Amino acid sequence: MRHLFVLERGFAFKFEIMPNGQRHIADFFGPGAICNWSRLNSFEQQDDIVFKAGSAVTLLDAKKLGSLLEERPGIASVFRRHELARVMRTTQRIRALISRSGTEKMIMVLLDILDEFGTTGTMPEWLPIPFTQQELADLLGVTPVHVSRTFSRLEEAGIIEREKRSVKLLNARQLREGLAYRSFFRTGSRA
Repeated sequence: MRHLFVLERGFAFKFEIMPNGQRHIADFFGPGAICNWSRLNSFEQQDDIVFKAGSAVTLLDAKKLGSLLEERPGIASVFRRHELARVMRTTQRIRALISRSGTEKMIMVLLDILDEFGTTGTMPEWLPIPFTQQELADLLGVTPVHVSRTFSRLEEAGIIEREKRSVKLLNARQLREGLAYRSFFRTGSRA
């Protein structure tokens, strides 16, 4: 029986192993996300999901959920819109990783993490960074030293404040506008 993992608490990420053996983090999931459902309503067995320590998941029977979505097209539509928003956000991040400076890449990832919390209506003032420095480096395609230096530059520029493993985006709205960041999950206006 195949199950879908609904992340109740914590974070998870999806990774790929590159031809050179390096790990690349392709996407990440926050509370409320179905971590192993992809392709807009196709349930696939995926072994490339890593749950961060302290995460809690609920297992859903993929077959039963599929039947429910067939019976309730309105619910199916919500699921498809959510997955489409995730795909569009990932595409936006990939474009940023290809074309933007290291500082802009980091801001885009921080906005993505903020957006991930927003999918469930949670908007923390202090944004917990669910990834290690190495995992952020994997996600950004840079070295851990570069990640550390970029955080320092963002803090010195007054873009973020740091406290332990959390950051505070001092003006998320201005950052979104400056980078033409689209929040595909957002239904209302927020900072």
